[in-house]
Amino acid sequence: MQATAHDHPTALAQQPVVAAASNRPVAAVAQRHWQRGLDLAGRARWPAAARAFRRAADAAPTDVLYWINLANALRHGGDLEQALSVVRRCLALEPDHPLGLRLVADCMGQLHRYEEAVRAHETLEASGVREPDVMLQHGQMLLALRRPRDAVNLLLQAAALKPEMGQTHALLASAFRTMAMQHEAIECLKTVLALDPDNLQAWAHVSYERRHVCDWTTLDADVQDLSHRILFQPDGLAKAMTTFSLLSLPVAPELLLKAARSEALSASVQVRALPPVPAGSRSGRAVLGMLSFDFHEHPVSQLLVEVLETIDRGRFEVVLYASGRDDGSALRQRLVRAADRFIDVRGMSDAQAAQRMRDDGVDLLLDLQGHTQGHRQGILARRPAPVQAAFLGYPGTTGADFIDYLVGDPLVTPLELASHYSEQIAQLPLCLQPNGRWRPLPEPMTRAQAGLPAGAFVLCAFNHTYKILPDAFDVWCAVLRDVPNAVLWLKETNGQLHANVRREATARGVATERIVFAKAVSYAEHFSRLAQADLFVDTWPYNAHTTCADALWAGLPVVTVYGNTYASRVAASVLNAAGLAELAFQNTHDYHCAILALAQDPALLAGYRAHLNQQRMTLPLFDTPRYTREFEALLLRMVQRWRDGQAPAHLPAVA
Repeated sequence: MQATAHDHPTALAQQPVVAAASNRPVAAVAQRHWQRGLDLAGRARWPAAARAFRRAADAAPTDVLYWINLANALRHGGDLEQALSVVRRCLALEPDHPLGLRLVADCMGQLHRYEEAVRAHETLEASGVREPDVMLQHGQMLLALRRPRDAVNLLLQAAALKPEMGQTHALLASAFRTMAMQHEAIECLKTVLALDPDNLQAWAHVSYERRHVCDWTTLDADVQDLSHRILFQPDGLAKAMTTFSLLSLPVAPELLLKAARSEALSASVQVRALPPVPAGSRSGRAVLGMLSFDFHEHPVSQLLVEVLETIDRGRFEVVLYASGRDDGSALRQRLVRAADRFIDVRGMSDAQAAQRMRDDGVDLLLDLQGHTQGHRQGILARRPAPVQAAFLGYPGTTGADFIDYLVGDPLVTPLELASHYSEQIAQLPLCLQPNGRWRPLPEPMTRAQAGLPAGAFVLCAFNHTYKILPDAFDVWCAVLRDVPNAVLWLKETNGQLHANVRREATARGVATERIVFAKAVSYAEHFSRLAQADLFVDTWPYNAHTTCADALWAGLPVVTVYGNTYASRVAASVLNAAGLAELAFQNTHDYHCAILALAQDPALLAGYRAHLNQQRMTLPLFDTPRYTREFEALLLRMVQRWRDGQAPAHLPAVA
């Protein structure tokens, strides 16, 4: 939540005291307790302040101010439900009290009850309150409800009232990004930087948005500037760094770790952890919790669902904690059925959700978010489980001292690169990415139906465009120059990238008609369309992950380059599990030569396609029972170390 006036006790203290109408001695007693409460609040002694304000409210129960201050103290103390109960009493006395409505909106926001927060904001604004900071909070709630257009309309009004408030322009950028309006997002971020030139988050986001539209004009300067800013920021700084946007840049791993530490610290500062669970106090089957914003139609859930359905219930009880929306999809219902318990934590504060996990007896909590949209790092910072691990959803270190392990494998997270991670590395023996056999099989389709020229050699690059950097585009265009019938097939992630891509192709001597854009299609059609390509060409330093496995499932060979970061090594791991390790290269020269060789040797390419199509159902990459057995064994190693009173340590792969 963004800061508001009532985040500070003085804001409420400045409101006029309403004396009790009929009893001066009672009013004096109430005011004395109120002044005592203000003194305690000023020292952030919130439970004691709440007791003082309650005495004031009990002495003068018709005085709205005392109830407001009590509710505010309870909110600061983390008792959001009790704060709501008190503020409702205030609103019963004065239904349109602006501070009361603001407290309702703020508490509902912290409880992730966004619809109710929006209703409180609407009531507040209907009463005539048009304060930019309050409108900013309202805009945040609208974005959380996936209503970006409504958020833009409101935030533009807030910006008109207070144009110097940089947070409004940053939130406008988020709204425009959600609507795939990258140019507008960039202009908003430029405004943020004009107001705050040292805003590292805005610098990172400007570069990120430019890459969404393949605008590389400032890329080298962006990398140098961001690296410099991270390097020279103070150690131990708690700051939202938007580390995810850095993963697709050639930023040194030690700087990614430093940025991640700052971002993790921003989620845990002033958070009080729950008391430790004594080692050895639990036995029997392990309670495995998983926390995710993406328990709906999303790649993380698609990858994981078969594993959840096959985990040995004699050894594990599986509890899923969903912090994101219920999209009503078949996948959501499948996840609900796959869990022993499925808990929606959207209506809980971080503290409440952490306590629920502790009460549920979770032994090992897997975080499937890391520093991605919708994360609830504040829950993990409270240490609800004795063992906590990062898994699958975020391709890098979390930098968090409250995450014990990072689940990886010998290729993605080799122990020789352990210094790049804050976590202990726990390795699966083959590939960290679960895949299974759930994907639709390709159906017959013509090149024309796919929007492709019939006789072309099709280089498919279906990664998100923010992953595409000039080095990869250089190679692709060089191949296009050497292979006259080749075309490059890109995913149309937004409608604003065409001009930049065509300009870059022209500058490299490639006719623009040899660039083909693929629009969004249904999930099943996507696999049929993939099969019409000849070769998938990957990006770096952020590879194809789920997209790589999708291509292999469709019978489409993948060529990749791997580096020294998690995000740059996943495709190599996926290829290895598919029996195609030789298609992962350490340098762009070999990558380029391999693409040319496959483009110019139809028999060689056909052999790779036959390998994928004929062995699809037997490849280790798609073998869920095998993966699940290995996954269970690794999780039990983590839990057993804790039960034995041992500290977390690297867990190398066991064959």
